[in-house]
Amino acid sequence: MDYVYIDESGELAKQTKYFVIGAIIVKNPNILDRLIKKARIIHKKKIGGSNELKGNRTDNAILKKLLKKLNKKDYKAIVITLDKTNIYKISNTYDYNKLYDTIASQLAKELNITDSTNIIIDKCKPKEKYVNNFNKMFLDNLNNPNGCNVDIKHEDSVNHKGLQIIDIIAWSVFQCMEHGNSEFIDLLDNLIVKKVFED
Repeated sequence: MDYVYIDESGELAKQTKYFVIGAIIVKNPNILDRLIKKARIIHKKKIGGSNELKGNRTDNAILKKLLKKLNKKDYKAIVITLDKTNIYKISNTYDYNKLYDTIASQLAKELNITDSTNIIIDKCKPKEKYVNNFNKMFLDNLNNPNGCNVDIKHEDSVNHKGLQIIDIIAWSVFQCMEHGNSEFIDLLDNLIVKKVFED
C-alpha cells in the first residue's frame, strides 16, 4: 500500500508569480506522523499553541531541521510548478476550480502507481460536486497502467501529518520559484520539480 499526500502553495487568484502543487509518496505514513510529533515536542516553546506545522507560519530553523530529518527517510516528492505568465495556455482560466484541477492533473501524470494507493488531498473544494469533478480528472490522468486500486480523500491538514509535510515541501519550492530562495529545497535529495505549460 502506498500513501500520497497532496497540497499546494501560491495562489491562483492572487498576484503571485507562481503556483505549485506537490505530492509526497511513502509506504509508511507513520514516518511522517513521527516527524511532526517530534518537532512539536522538541520545539514546543517556539511552535506554541498552533495545531499544525505550515511552511508560511513555522520558524525557518524548525523547518530546516524537519526537512533534514525527512531526507533520511524513505520517501519521494514530486512538485509541479506553473509560471502564471503561461496561464493563458490553459483553458477555463476564469474558473479557478477547473484551473486547479487541470494543474493537479499534470501532477497526476507524474505519479507512478504500482500498488494499491491512498491519496489524501488537503481539503480546498467548497462543494461535493467540485470534489467529484476533481477526482474524475485526477483519476483519468493518473499514471496507473495496471489499474491498481486508488482511493482519494479530501481531508483537513490538521488531522494528517503527511499533509503538513507536503505543505512544507510545496512552500519550500514556492520560495525557490517566487523568491529565488533554494535553501529549503537544497535539503531534499528525493525531490523532483517539474515545470508545466512552458511550451
